[in-house]
Amino acid sequence: MLWVSALLGSGAAQAQFGASIGVESDYRFRGVSLSAGRPDVRLSLSYDDDSGVFAGATATQVEFVRGLHSVQLLGYAGYVMRVTLGLGAEFGVTSSTFSGNTRYDYSEVFAGVLSDRWSLRVYYAPDYFGFGQATSYVELNANAPLTPQLRLFGHAGALTALGGMAIVDQRRTRADARVGLGFGAAPSVDMQLAWVTATRGGPYVVEYGTRRNTFVLSALASF
Repeated sequence: MLWVSALLGSGAAQAQFGASIGVESDYRFRGVSLSAGRPDVRLSLSYDDDSGVFAGATATQVEFVRGLHSVQLLGYAGYVMRVTLGLGAEFGVTSSTFSGNTRYDYSEVFAGVLSDRWSLRVYYAPDYFGFGQATSYVELNANAPLTPQLRLFGHAGALTALGGMAIVDQRRTRADARVGLGFGAAPSVDMQLAWVTATRGGPYVVEYGTRRNTFVLSALASF
């Protein structure tokens, strides 16, 4: 989010609009492929206000059942505030709807703490992907610059089913991780190569199997 760096820095913040288009070799959401292991295109819009309010939306093609494509429209909104110099707190909500396949529609609320180099967030969904399953998701994200253009980044997360399991014979928790390198090819272009992995179990939303470990190549152009 554009607001985070402005909030945690010492300068005055200003409201900002953003737009981007990205391509990636595989749409991996919390370690699970939602594109049947194939490339996808993502369009995004964002708004960060100097009051701490932020909002945005993305559109991505997904494939829950092989051969049946739909578009995920994900909207989010929230509020971030500075706790100390260099540390912020945030909370908000996300909501996803799927064109032609609304049975998967779901929403989450989230809260977290963050700095310009790391963030820790907790999410809660009362009906994860429309499966009648309440879940929590905890994620830690971090990045470290190696050169002015090159950075190392990492992610670790855990999705846990709450209450009774909607899917029988399944482990209650699935962990996922992502680690890779990001390269700022130009002021508005970013490229990433990441290794993504996930354990078995946990609430699983797709009806086909893909590799649990894979490399994902992506490119993002911002406007």
